[in-house]
Amino acid sequence: MPRFVRLFDAATDTITAFYDALRRGQTDQAMLLWANEDFVSYIRPDGMRLAGLEQIRQGLAEQLSQSVILIEPVETAEYDTVGTVVHTATEALRSGTSGGESAPTAPTRLIHTTYVLVHDGGDWRFAHIHSSPLPQPAIEQFGSLMRSRPDGLH
Repeated sequence: MPRFVRLFDAATDTITAFYDALRRGQTDQAMLLWANEDFVSYIRPDGMRLAGLEQIRQGLAEQLSQSVILIEPVETAEYDTVGTVVHTATEALRSGTSGGESAPTAPTRLIHTTYVLVHDGGDWRFAHIHSSPLPQPAIEQFGSLMRSRPDGLH
């Protein structure tokens, strides 16, 4: 397999590591996945915009002190170039109990998320994440997709 194919696969590994850090309630692990740049930003599903590493850290720490975040991708697409990957996903988002447990405590919400990753120091790091709730027609469309999955959401 050519090296550039594995290079882009590693961007998806960064997103998977982000899901895992949120599921475990690990702010420090989640922050290791961000580019060490002033321009980074994160728009949460509730619309709050966090700009810069310190705001992102504070926002994640606040969220994760209340409950862990469980994310499962339902549908994804990716565009990649030599130094940038744009990964879009429709995701099922739930809250879970604090302390690293992953038992859901809230109903599933469907969100669209765009991840922009840059190749930084040999690794893929987040430059920007933007999440938005799905509008009702899209929820109905993906609801039927989720019900048809043999494994359900976990």
